[in-house]
Amino acid sequence: MAVRWRGEGSQHQGGRPYQEDSWKLVTLADGSLLAIVADGMGGHAGGAVASKLAVDAFVHAVEQGGGLADGLKDANEAVRVGAESKPELNGMGATIVAALARGDEVRWISVGDSPFYLVTAGKLEQLNADHSMAPQIDALVERGMLTAEEAEHHPGRHTLREAVMGEPLSLIDKGSRRLGPGDKLLLCSDGVQTLTAEQIVAASSRPASGLVEAVLAAAKDHQDNVTVIRLERGA
Repeated sequence: MAVRWRGEGSQHQGGRPYQEDSWKLVTLADGSLLAIVADGMGGHAGGAVASKLAVDAFVHAVEQGGGLADGLKDANEAVRVGAESKPELNGMGATIVAALARGDEVRWISVGDSPFYLVTAGKLEQLNADHSMAPQIDALVERGMLTAEEAEHHPGRHTLREAVMGEPLSLIDKGSRRLGPGDKLLLCSDGVQTLTAEQIVAASSRPASGLVEAVLAAAKDHQDNVTVIRLERGA
């Protein structure tokens, strides 16, 4: 019996007055399931425009037979063209995390700090790299140079080392993974990281909207936009 994937997504603007995240979930002609989340940056107008341009261009490239790398290339070019067309959009950009699930395998590509999680056997594993300063800051905790609380509130923690802005990309994460029955995949914007790993695992058995609701229930001050796409492998 062929392995089938199903998915659904949800989002909320959190404590922000606007939504800069975009997402799409598309079943391709070969039965693969393509999921993508982009978290915009560059202010109210710029971030929302950049994330939508990136998602639409990425999906179009893959629907036309391209691979994930082609999708990323076209997304980056779409943001460049969009920024050049309107001076007020100069400096806009977006993170991207995209996954293609088919059979017992998932392939992904990402730029930025939007996490891609695997929930398996009650444990959470982040499959993609974090292209923000957070990993370097956390390393200072391990070396005894910062406390965990200082690291959590460090002003540079969410500074991106790479984003889709129309410039050549130097940091791109990509990979693949074989998956078992019952495994779940979560593509998220970084607003989901209000929750602990244990809280994410606990909410992962609910629909994507349930995970978003768990973030909102945490009632963090100035909660960032949060977007979740949840993919589940059937038997």
